[in-house]
Amino acid sequence: MKKFLLQAERNLISGALVLLPLLVFFILLGKVWKFFQNYGEKFAHFLRLDLILGKYATDIVGGMILVVLIYLSGFLMRLSILKRFTNWVDEKLMIFLPGYEKNKKEAEEKLLKRNHEPKPVTDLPILFKNGDFWQPAHLIEEDENGSAVIFIPNAPAKDQGQILIVKSTDFKKLSDTTLGSLDASIKSFGKGILSFK
Repeated sequence: MKKFLLQAERNLISGALVLLPLLVFFILLGKVWKFFQNYGEKFAHFLRLDLILGKYATDIVGGMILVVLIYLSGFLMRLSILKRFTNWVDEKLMIFLPGYEKNKKEAEEKLLKRNHEPKPVTDLPILFKNGDFWQPAHLIEEDENGSAVIFIPNAPAKDQGQILIVKSTDFKKLSDTTLGSLDASIKSFGKGILSFK
């Protein structure tokens, strides 16, 4: 009976961890869509589209405003100030929304496959072999000759540290670990690193 209760508890916790990011995503999506529907309704009424298309005019015009805004944002992303701001927002979302980084990476991979662009190897969590011990680090770049550029952060700051050029045999990739998890561990002076894989 005790084993069954432990298993049930684990399943409930795992289920909550899976559903929580989805729930947050759909709540945010609903709020964003409602925002664009409000403006879509105003524009549809102004252009008299609501007389032609009826209640669907709000959704159509709201969707068109959203698409135009996304398209214009693509041009704005070329500005370095906006790109830094977007990266800052990404970092905060990785901390406060569980599963955000994983979902973002999956979306980027799908876009890269659609555009037939090879995915660059940038900023992956690794453990660097330094003598008899291992250090958490970021894999920045890797080439075919077996050389790699890595960044070793100084705890607790994740954006200050050393840049080293090493051999690919001197580190192991943490394929099941996200950068957000690694950075959070570095901020807390290594707490949780032993469970990284």
